[in-house]
This record gives sequence, structure tokens and C-alpha cells, in this order.
Amino acid sequence: MAQGLALVLVAGLTMGGNLVPIKWMKAWKWENFWLVYSVVGLVVVPFALAFLLIPGIAGVYASLPARAMAWPFIYGLVWGIAQLGAGICVHRIGLGLTGSILNGICAASGAFIPLCVQHRDLLLRGSGLMIIAGTVVMAVGLALCGWAGRERERETGELKAAGSGYVGVLILAVVSGVMASLLNIALAFGGEIVNKAQQAGAAPQWAPFAVWPIALAGGFLTNLGYCLYKMSRNNTWTNFGGGAREAFNPILGGLLWMGAIAIYSSGAMYMGVLGFSVGWALFQIAMILTGNVAGIMVGEWRKIPGRVSRANIEGVAVLFLAVILIGSANYLG
Repeated sequence: MAQGLALVLVAGLTMGGNLVPIKWMKAWKWENFWLVYSVVGLVVVPFALAFLLIPGIAGVYASLPARAMAWPFIYGLVWGIAQLGAGICVHRIGLGLTGSILNGICAASGAFIPLCVQHRDLLLRGSGLMIIAGTVVMAVGLALCGWAGRERERETGELKAAGSGYVGVLILAVVSGVMASLLNIALAFGGEIVNKAQQAGAAPQWAPFAVWPIALAGGFLTNLGYCLYKMSRNNTWTNFGGGAREAFNPILGGLLWMGAIAIYSSGAMYMGVLGFSVGWALFQIAMILTGNVAGIMVGEWRKIPGRVSRANIEGVAVLFLAVILIGSANYLG
């Protein structure tokens, strides 16, 4: 369990920095970066991991009923739509508020849905109550960090005007947060694929890699369609020049993204019966903590009023408490 906990937290830290390369772009636009990033992270790396680490993966897929393959694919497809919803929300209401709503809802739903469906008997026991308490504490921490992030953007002039559709955008953020958790639910409900992979000789920590090519293929279709639309609308098809450095940026980002997902899924397997519930919440919290700590270290809060920066530090401290509570639930389980 300790090994699984460490892997999940490392995965969150890795995921928290996977989009740093997007800031290094010079010749490419967002849609050029995102297309290559999606090809690497959602297609090339997951398929490579599955074929390298799972013996007879083609035979595993051939032996499965269509239903076992269809649900992870559909979950992944809807998760891809959530990614686009997140982009709209960031543009309309800013990063701070969007991050709080999306990551908070995503962490809670990704933890509770597998718990309620797969381990309903644990809900009112010590482990289930600990997850509930940890999620409530996490919500407080996210609210503090979100308010501080929103105020920081307001102080620096980066807060986007939401206009008359503010309430609608908030609803979109909530819906996108729920849909974003479907990536974890695709793994949690891909148990038949995981079992077949283990029967074929895959090690337990590698067996979840059989789910990702199926689930992420659905997410790739959504992202591919949007990138093609953006490149056609903005006439950025010819922006793929700029040398190897420009191509290196999205390739690195895609490798970090899928690397984090791979580490998370292995860690969740190690964490036992509540791995996909507890692990997902810790994964999301680690991502949020990484972003906040990095912001403090690079001086983003240096010229911000003390009351705002203090609220952010308090939020980070509360999130650490949530990590302890939710992590303890796994041991009780």
C-alpha cells in the first residue's frame, strides 16, 4: 500500500508539470501543439506500453466480448469532451476558478463512483467515512486555493470577463468535472480487460495498461476533431515547421502525460480494494499541489496582497490534510 501511495503521488507530481512545454512554443499555435501532444500521449505511448508489457495483447483483445471493449471506449470519448469544456471555462472564467471546480468535482466523482458501485458495503464503515471526510476537507482546500487564484488573476489583470453567461459557464465547469472523472472510471470498470491481461501472463502492475489503448482512443477522436477544426478555422496547417525544438515540446508533454497515467494505474493496483477510489483523489490533489507550490516557487504570488497569498498557502495546507485523511482510508479498507 505504501508503494502504491508513493506511485500515485509521483504520478500527480508528474502530471502537474506535463504542460510546461507548451510555454516554450515559438512558431507553433495551440492547435498544432495539441495535435502532436494528443497523438503521442493518447495513441503512440499507450499502444507501445500495452504491446511491450502485456504478452499476447492482440489475443487478449480478440478474446474479449464487444461489451468489455465498448464501455472503456465510450468513457474515454466523453472524457475527451470534458477536456474541451475545460478549455472553454478557462477562457471565460479564468484558471483559478476553473481549476477549483473541475479538479474538485473530478476528484470527488472519480473517488465516489467506483466506491458506490463496486464497494457499496464500505460506504458507512471506517474507510468509506474517512474518504467522505477527506473529500469534504479537500473541498475546503480547493475553495481557498481557487479563491486565491481568482484574486491573483484579478490583481494581475488576467481574469477573463465572463459576461452574461457566467452561470452557464459555471454549470459547464461542473459538468466537465464529472465527465473528466470518466477516465478513472474507464479504468475502474475495465476489470474484465485487466483480468484477461493477467491471465495472459501480464504482471499485476502492468495489466491496467491493456485498458488505456481502448479508453484513450475514444478521447483521441474528440481531441483530433477539435484540433482539425481549429487548424482549418485559423489556417495554421503550415505552422508545423520551426525545427526539431518545436516538435520536441509536445512530444515531451505527451510522454509526461501518459507516463503519469501509467504510474497512476500501477499505483492504484498496488493500493488494494479501494485503490481506484483513494488513488484517484490523491492523484488529483497531488496535481493541484504541484501547480500551487510551483507558482509560489517561481514568484507568482510575490506582488499579490498578503491576504490572497495567505489564503493560497492555507489552501495548500488543507489539501495536505486531505491527502492524509484519504490515504488513511485505504489502510482502514
